[in-house]
Amino acid sequence: MNAEPVQVLFIARGATSFTAVCEVCIGIDTAVGLSASTFAGRLDPDLEEGVFLCRRGHQVTVARAAAAAAAETAAETAAA
Repeated sequence: MNAEPVQVLFIARGATSFTAVCEVCIGIDTAVGLSASTFAGRLDPDLEEGVFLCRRGHQVTVARAAAAAAAETAAETAAA
């Protein structure tokens, strides 16, 4: 069974839209000579993260940079 890699994209705290590259698609596109591995999306300002699908259906988690830092700090505090 071939599990897809976990893809996480961090965006700025105030950003609402993004353009991303799907890492799984890059491998597929390179193998067949295409270049359609980018996709665009929107993360509403009231959300800290969301899961998006690229054009081929691969999952990409998009998180605000400040939320990621807070999660890391919480994890470090819990581990101590």
